[in-house]
Amino acid sequence: MVAARLWPVSLVPLCLLWARGAEANGAFPAVSQFVTDPLDGSHLVLRSNFGLLTTRNQGKDWDLVCEGGVGYRDIEPAIAVLGDGSTIAALDTGIARSDGMQCDFALGRGIATYVADVARIPGAPRAAVAVSVDVSRNESQVWRSLDSGQNWATLGAPLSDLNAVTLDVAGDDADTVYVSGSADRSGVTGVLARTSDAGLNWTRYDVPGADKTSTPYIAAVPNALTAYVRLSGARGRLLVTRDGGAHLRTVLEFRGPFDGFALSPDGTMALASGRADGIWRARAATLDFERLSCAKLRCLSWSVAGLFACADEFEAGFVVGESRDQGESFEPRLHSSCVRGPLACPGLSSVGSVCPGAWPAVSEQLGTDCNAAGSFMPSTACGSEEKSAAGAAGDGSVTLSAGGSANGTGAGSCAVDRGRARSKPSSSFAALFALSLSVISRRGRKRRRREWARKQC
Repeated sequence: MVAARLWPVSLVPLCLLWARGAEANGAFPAVSQFVTDPLDGSHLVLRSNFGLLTTRNQGKDWDLVCEGGVGYRDIEPAIAVLGDGSTIAALDTGIARSDGMQCDFALGRGIATYVADVARIPGAPRAAVAVSVDVSRNESQVWRSLDSGQNWATLGAPLSDLNAVTLDVAGDDADTVYVSGSADRSGVTGVLARTSDAGLNWTRYDVPGADKTSTPYIAAVPNALTAYVRLSGARGRLLVTRDGGAHLRTVLEFRGPFDGFALSPDGTMALASGRADGIWRARAATLDFERLSCAKLRCLSWSVAGLFACADEFEAGFVVGESRDQGESFEPRLHSSCVRGPLACPGLSSVGSVCPGAWPAVSEQLGTDCNAAGSFMPSTACGSEEKSAAGAAGDGSVTLSAGGSANGTGAGSCAVDRGRARSKPSSSFAALFALSLSVISRRGRKRRRREWARKQC
């Protein structure tokens, strides 16, 4: 019999801290997707790299649903909230589905493979679609559930030579589904596939400008013939089709990554954002974009619940912000240190049994002083960037200038001096810089202690 190893009392907390730090990814907290309940405007869910944050009172109080409570680790799954309040999440082993209170997650039946994306079906509170990818076969499969993600069935035949990344359903037709991804039959190319008969037949189109470094992501599908496609990469682009994918044209080009896009609930206004390019707005009918500000946002969501943005605390001064002026400004609705704790759930539920133990590590990363939150607000002026030529790129698109709106004017443009954009210094910049150094130093010491403890364990 092997004798039990006794640990010095002083080592036990450090070993536990290291293990919990692993549960929290050990990365600086970041957020990337914001979704709303289609029938309850007070129910909002935010995806982060340490789990899901959820509120039932439109952002007044936020609670954590940790990664382990959902059933994943070290990924950021695509999520959707359905009309009964349940949340579904795309995992590498299928689709996790919660109860209406988001306390108990379990895998849905019928699908047990890597799932790239999920989306709800507009007008059908308990219906959703998903797309899985079989890398070995180089094909993708669309699925549908009519019972809030409990059971899934294939929707049509597999899509060959397609590595799918996103899908969405037309806002006015549940049988029209778009899938985007890449194909490599003759070099990596971008693909937009569309069905108008619930998967019986698919039509594929090439996405101009997409390659192995720039993947097409579906940004919005307001109706059966109109789709917005966002290109990833160092320089993001926004494309639109108004004929079901047959013709895609570029309407916006960013100097940096393209992070967020949203349409107003009535479909008349479009909003786009990038950390290097700020926030841009246009009427959907013309798509003539103008800059509103140079705020650094990570995602956008516009629904009947309101216009929301997610961001890094040290880039935007909030984690969740809400705009009441169509994107011209955002008011904080969540600061990182104001997350209350793990969502209150029964002890035998998946969330209640796991998340209280994961909370100390997450709390350490987020901070605990909510009273001091929001003490600074970074400037929304542009940084010092070279001014590029603004105007049409020959196809009606707008190439962004670092120093103003698409036409170089407008009250929302950033100040320009001698061909360079200049930032207006924030009065709290010095305090923010000192705070940042303090946080970095403190985390460095804790990281070294964890590493030492891990070796001892």
